[in-house]
Amino acid sequence: MAPRPVEPGDLPSAPTDGKRLCLLSLDGGGVRGLSSLYILKRIMDELNRQRKVKGLGCLKPCEVFDLIGGTCSGGLFAIMLGRLQLDVDDCIELWSQLVPEVFALPPFYRLPISITGNVQPKYDSNILDSCIRDVMLRRGLTAEETLLDDSPRRCRSFVCVLKLSTQTVARFRDYNIRDDYSKVPKIREAALATSATTAYFDRVMIGNDVYIDGSLGANNPVEEVEHEATNIWAPTTRELKPLVKCFLSIGAGSDGKRYASDTAYSALSFFTNVTMKVASGTEATEKRFADRWYDGRRYFRFNVQEGLRDVGFDEHTKLGLIAGATEDYLLHPAQRFNVIESRRHKRWFR
Repeated sequence: MAPRPVEPGDLPSAPTDGKRLCLLSLDGGGVRGLSSLYILKRIMDELNRQRKVKGLGCLKPCEVFDLIGGTCSGGLFAIMLGRLQLDVDDCIELWSQLVPEVFALPPFYRLPISITGNVQPKYDSNILDSCIRDVMLRRGLTAEETLLDDSPRRCRSFVCVLKLSTQTVARFRDYNIRDDYSKVPKIREAALATSATTAYFDRVMIGNDVYIDGSLGANNPVEEVEHEATNIWAPTTRELKPLVKCFLSIGAGSDGKRYASDTAYSALSFFTNVTMKVASGTEATEKRFADRWYDGRRYFRFNVQEGLRDVGFDEHTKLGLIAGATEDYLLHPAQRFNVIESRRHKRWFR
């Protein structure tokens, strides 16, 4: 189904009333994505603590951020926080329940390479699909619900995927944008596509195209969020910075020595190359972006540096370790300052 034509009122104009933009970017990282949720929870808790002091009600991320973009686990969170309008605590609970089920080993061990020489996914995508359906059902949505949502909302969200035919990063959005005539995916199709990590889950066909997760091109999707926000709010001037009051980028922990917990998969040369490309790409993106946004104290990057390096993409038994390492990171004076500073800089308490 093609998206309906974009009407003049569909696209937001640049903020002119002093209420500048809040943007959120969420890295991919498999089970380690739990770390990014705990970081976001700390930021939201600090925000809502200050709101309570002022006699104001608590806010969810969808009531704070104007745009949320993510890849892989970060893409799932973008859908949960943006399109499904969940709060962070609900996301943490759902992710902690979902991960052990999705990454449970199949009853019969699968060789990483089939007899025809093709890479076989380690896990059953049908289980992931079932979990996504359950989350949607809890929100009163059917399995056929499209990602596109026409209802008036403050928050927009998108996920990054890789289109195999062109080897380029594509974005599946829950909102209309000019000159986008691509097929509108269902919520669960977009969630499966952004989760389709090589050797872990099946590729996803949407329309006539095949997609995998966007980690090879945008594991750190901060530049994708920047480009998308520019297209929405500054399509003519291309000057986004004056419109932004806070830009948060949250990682899933510094990339470790292992991306796969299974030695049979991690021993594959292509798998090692993929791991190295994802790791180097995430770091290179951060350096480029920080150089462009160093002024104005608007951009904040949170990413656990120690404690998660040996946590594999699918090691669901280490959720406690992920929580502990993230807590240690947030207790560091520098990060405590950044949490408070990012909250203060948003000027949400007018």
